[in-house]
Amino acid sequence: MGAVNYQSHMNESNTDYYLTEDNFNKAKVIWNQCCELIKGQIPGPSFRTWFNPVEPVRVEGQKLILAIPNQFFMEWLDSRYSQLITASLHEVTSQVFTVEYIIKDNEAYHYKSPAAESAEIRSVAQGETQVIGAGEKGSFLNHRYTFDSFIEGNGNKFAKAAALAVAEKPGKTSFNPLVIYGGAGLGKTHLLQAIGNHVRKTYPDKKISYITSENFTNEFVAAIRNDKVQEFSKLYRNFDLLMVDDIQFFADKGKTQEEFFHTFNTLHQMGKQIVLTSDRPPKELKQVEERLISRFQWGLVTDIQPPDLETRIAILQKRSEEDGVYLSADVCEFVAMNITSNIRELEGSLIKLLAYASITNTEITLDVAKSVLKDTIAIKKRNLSIDVIQKTVSEYYNLPDDLMRAKTRKKEVVEARQICMYLTKEILGSSLKTIGLHFGGRDHSTVIYACKLVEQMMAENPKIKDDVETIKRKIELAGY
Repeated sequence: MGAVNYQSHMNESNTDYYLTEDNFNKAKVIWNQCCELIKGQIPGPSFRTWFNPVEPVRVEGQKLILAIPNQFFMEWLDSRYSQLITASLHEVTSQVFTVEYIIKDNEAYHYKSPAAESAEIRSVAQGETQVIGAGEKGSFLNHRYTFDSFIEGNGNKFAKAAALAVAEKPGKTSFNPLVIYGGAGLGKTHLLQAIGNHVRKTYPDKKISYITSENFTNEFVAAIRNDKVQEFSKLYRNFDLLMVDDIQFFADKGKTQEEFFHTFNTLHQMGKQIVLTSDRPPKELKQVEERLISRFQWGLVTDIQPPDLETRIAILQKRSEEDGVYLSADVCEFVAMNITSNIRELEGSLIKLLAYASITNTEITLDVAKSVLKDTIAIKKRNLSIDVIQKTVSEYYNLPDDLMRAKTRKKEVVEARQICMYLTKEILGSSLKTIGLHFGGRDHSTVIYACKLVEQMMAENPKIKDDVETIKRKIELAGY
């Protein structure tokens, strides 16, 4: 593969690299050629897991900026693949290139399409404010956060619908402001940025700002320090869509609250859209002025609840599909049943499983998942009972569970009952007498015979063995 010649550009400044559309293309060409080299040197699953999610951002001198999903990815690539990446860069560019990673969710992630980047550059050059973000650094939208990539469930359905309504007609609904509140890691920021991405695509002429309350405060303090308060106020009161994340951090910041109060009033009176997120309802915000809290409640206040089991499973399945890794239904169910309140933790556990699979080049089974995640998630085993085992076996064979205790000698019932006795002994370690009593008062010798017979059938008949192992996994899942 021929090396790409960038020598003619080595004297350009970092700013030039960042500002030109050509710079994005350079980063993309370099990284794509590196990936072609890397692909032939590591197993396919490892490449898909650790390199497919990486996105080239820009080139700064002889440094390639890459965007990655999270801190774990950064540490993994740095510890496992740094030499391979550096060698590939050298082969592609014929120069000593280094790599810098940027986490996509962080503000430093400035991924933009070339066309959008050029439009923003022209806008800044002309002294306009039609940019994503404000202030010296700016807070740019993450292009991955869209309504299509948001997994809808019972706990977030209404919040998503409200967010979509605002995104389709910003400032034209009664949802102004729209306040979305809920615990950490439930998708508030995702919805906030999905609104921004949708408006940006649908209404390219609208001026949009996404910023955290902390950064709003920091920029306001800098404006005071540099005697630029008037410019700061003018900037923020000129947006068509203002989105502020985590407004709870306005607490106990009197001057910032006053500035935001006037910004809020100006935008609202002009029919501009305001969207806010918080970790609690506005009325529960402490050390925030009452006049602000009352305004936060002018429009629509809606919450996001922790995802239900089905939604958590759907999230795991979608994320694993995006990473090109197959997760069986029982593994998804196991992880989803043990991580119940935080989507970030859910995805973090998935990444840990992918890392293990990448190292060992093995399939992620239920046993593997239990072993890998034992220190990550608190696995709380409920008290399994013989009733639970009887019910699980009955459901598997599509039989009424009272037949497990009945006197019938029908072949299909007898076989299911024997398997049920075997699993009760295997999983719970119950005494023969106790097992017999729970199966219609049968003698302990009947239980012994059933257990031995099932062991023999499993050794001789693969179908029986598969059935028993499948039922066992279902029972174990029921115990978490």
